[in-house]
Amino acid sequence: MKTLFLTLFALLPALAFADANSDAFNAGASFGKGSVSQGTGTLKNPGTVTGAIPGYTANPPQSGYYGGVTGGDGGLSNKGQVALGSSNAGQAIIDSGTKNPLPVIDPAAPFITIGKQAEGTADAITNGTSNQCTQTTVSKSTFESYKCERDVWLEQSCSRTGTATGSMGPPVQVIKTVVIPDSDFVKSGRQISVTIPSTLNVTSAQLKITGAEGLDAWGAKGTFMNTTFKLLSSNNVDINVSGPLQAGQVFTSTSFCPENCNNITKAITEQMIEEGGAVFTLTLTTVTTEQTFVPSVSWSENCAISKTGAVKTGSVCTSPGGNRTITNAGVSYTVSSDCWQYTDTYLTKANSNGTCSALMSNSACTINGTTCDKKTGSYCEHETLSYECQTVHSSSGLVCGGQYFCKSGECSDTAGAGDSGFDTAVAKLAGLASAAEDVKSDTINVKAFTGQTMSCRKAGAGFSNCCKDGGWGQDTGLAACNSNEMALGKAKAKKVTVSVGERCDHEVLGVCVQKSKVYCVFGGKLARIIQEQGRRDQLHVSFGNGDNPDCRGITVPELQNIDFDRINFADFYEDLMNNQKIPDSAVMVKQVKDRIAAQVNQQTGGK
Repeated sequence: MKTLFLTLFALLPALAFADANSDAFNAGASFGKGSVSQGTGTLKNPGTVTGAIPGYTANPPQSGYYGGVTGGDGGLSNKGQVALGSSNAGQAIIDSGTKNPLPVIDPAAPFITIGKQAEGTADAITNGTSNQCTQTTVSKSTFESYKCERDVWLEQSCSRTGTATGSMGPPVQVIKTVVIPDSDFVKSGRQISVTIPSTLNVTSAQLKITGAEGLDAWGAKGTFMNTTFKLLSSNNVDINVSGPLQAGQVFTSTSFCPENCNNITKAITEQMIEEGGAVFTLTLTTVTTEQTFVPSVSWSENCAISKTGAVKTGSVCTSPGGNRTITNAGVSYTVSSDCWQYTDTYLTKANSNGTCSALMSNSACTINGTTCDKKTGSYCEHETLSYECQTVHSSSGLVCGGQYFCKSGECSDTAGAGDSGFDTAVAKLAGLASAAEDVKSDTINVKAFTGQTMSCRKAGAGFSNCCKDGGWGQDTGLAACNSNEMALGKAKAKKVTVSVGERCDHEVLGVCVQKSKVYCVFGGKLARIIQEQGRRDQLHVSFGNGDNPDCRGITVPELQNIDFDRINFADFYEDLMNNQKIPDSAVMVKQVKDRIAAQVNQQTGGK
């Protein structure tokens, strides 16, 4: 509001001044409106300006030379020739050409003598014997950038499976008692006998006697198992026996009361034994060695890798725990485990050069960068290496007067300031030609360089990593890899693949136990180079991911938007040089001779 007020305040003097001069303004406007048509009127009637412009004429004499668009020059050329001969300027030009003396060329002039000398010694110049030329060798180095890939560490898997089992425990000594009751005793007259039921290792024995009242008064004495004692109605007799007793072994006592016994004592003793008045119980204390069955979990491992130098990265349960039953000697036992199978993952050294073998073995190539493509913890599984390779081009020739004349070698590469660009040009043309040959159409979209989706299993129990860069045919662990995985391995060696990502093939208890690496495989190096550097890097059209790969071809509009000058075709140069066909020199010489003979015959009419 303040600004608006100041602006209005500043305009007040100007408005007042305009009002004061309105009469003068209206008068000027009326004069201008009255003169507005005078300019166009003058142009339409040029006669009105005859006196206004000095020397003006409506019909100049030069207009007679113009005969229209299709007419002639009205004799202008002839009159020009007449003017050239009759005017002073034209006469001076004619006199300079006819009357001035001709220039004299001195045969001893340097440019004449040097030319004659060069003509006479031409053969010396070409064969290198001339003193004016110096034999020399010229070398020039060019540098090309290359990329390659290799596995550094491989992810491998092993499985450990638990089984319910058991085994007999260690031998232990067990003390037992064997009781032989009265019913197992054989009683005859005044004697007792007993049969050992099984083989026993006896450490001690005791015979217990119980009988009718009055037995104590008679006190008949006898010997049983090497021990002499009296028959009493209540008596525990420690039997003097130890050591091994055999099954079926019989022990018989002597006749109780064998001496110093009257007939009454004998009769009562016999009655007590035979009629059961005296009850005998034999207790044998034994020591035996026994083994008991101990249930347990037995673990077995299925692993196709060597763990030497391996790094364990994880372990997951792939079969849930619980109770299982095992039976031994008719007895069932319960075995428990928290998990019945584990899958262990390891990283092992790949010992592979991948697609870098040629670059590594080339002493002219120097590594200038490494990028890790897949990392697990602090370990890089797969890496891309950048190399700078030097190529030295040499040619021999002559330096004559400061000018180099190439005679042999790589003349086109050593001449000039830089590379001839032949390889790049041919690679670009080959790429376009390959695009034309590789066209595929779905009746709507025309596409070139279409790839194929392929995958390989990274690791699994019982087989090696089927995504290895090398080792096919030598590694026994690769025997379980299928034919598609072997074909993919060869495609990677040919540098026609692009890695897309990983996918999970098998999941147990929420954990991925089987992974695969997914690739786009193309028909050749050119297709891979253009897809990788053109589609992905320039147009930013990705190849998808492991779960949803996109190996489609490049559409025509996309192909037109790719800048081929920004594509590095160095990987293709090796194939280019290996596939080039150099004509036989003898054939080329014969062709030249035939052409010369044909030209001579044509010029001489065959004479």
